[in-house]
Amino acid sequence: MKLTINEIAKMANVAKSTVSKAINGQKGVSEANRQRILEIIQQVNFQPNASARALAQNKTGAIGIVLPHDALFSLSGAYWAAIVSAIAAEANKQNNTLMVISPQEGEKLKFESFERILKSHGVDGLIIGAEQIESQTIMNVMIQEIPFVFIGKNPFIEHFAVDVNNKDGAFCVVEQLITRGHKKIGCIAGPEHYDYTIERIKGFKEALEKSELDNTKIAYSSYSKEDTIKTASAFFEKNNDIDALFLAAGGDFVLNIMEVLRLSGKDPKSIGLGVFDDSRIFDFLDWPIVTARQPIEKMGTYAAKMLLSIINGMMPEEKLKYFDVEIVLR
Repeated sequence: MKLTINEIAKMANVAKSTVSKAINGQKGVSEANRQRILEIIQQVNFQPNASARALAQNKTGAIGIVLPHDALFSLSGAYWAAIVSAIAAEANKQNNTLMVISPQEGEKLKFESFERILKSHGVDGLIIGAEQIESQTIMNVMIQEIPFVFIGKNPFIEHFAVDVNNKDGAFCVVEQLITRGHKKIGCIAGPEHYDYTIERIKGFKEALEKSELDNTKIAYSSYSKEDTIKTASAFFEKNNDIDALFLAAGGDFVLNIMEVLRLSGKDPKSIGLGVFDDSRIFDFLDWPIVTARQPIEKMGTYAAKMLLSIINGMMPEEKLKYFDVEIVLR
């Protein structure tokens, strides 16, 4: 089925202008019509059209990566910096350039520069960080028939994506903490609505439930330093009897929480630490740590290969490629 505004309008039994307004978040669309249009776009299988479009259009020789946060925040950590580097390397191998697209600080992924890129087909395809992208932005990409691949799963639509086994990885980290003798394990995670956070919390809970241990000591935080410190301080004050801590994300998020823990007066060696991430800095800490090392470079490379295959009219065999994490014991 060809995904066009006209086709969506017919399926939703509304005018073409109504679909356009719904996609662009404009007024003049009832909530019932908006939801029906969203449901139709979720259900329509549009991947073959993206491939056909890629073959038919004049190619730019460029692909884009859409970061989930502003560039300063995203690229200050190891994860997205490594993803971008891997994608750029693979793009260069295939004679493509990489355009980095990011929202402004404090804004969601709906901004003028990205809209211009979509409308002008300034790139042949997109690799999109799935965690914050708005449904309307996804619809715009789909309507423009620009091939795209997600990094991480998106709750709005099932599409080509690269991800890690978040639940299994979290389960294994927490299970190792239990094996080391910890029985009162707490968890501090990132934003509660992120898909990977949901999966990692499932793994945390299942590991504790399997051993008949309390799995309710959980707190959520944004990744800002201020909010993380505030959340961690309140968590430790409320749960001062924990003997281990699972952190469901990495980077500066971990360092900020470790700083709060240190300032709380607790002996770091008395707290087992599990982290869904890995860093060389952990090699230099005198602290019992279990980490889930993500194959970040492999993920970026695979996402680039997947996108470039679609652009060249070849559908990948796997719609969702999962990578396992490596459990590192220190």
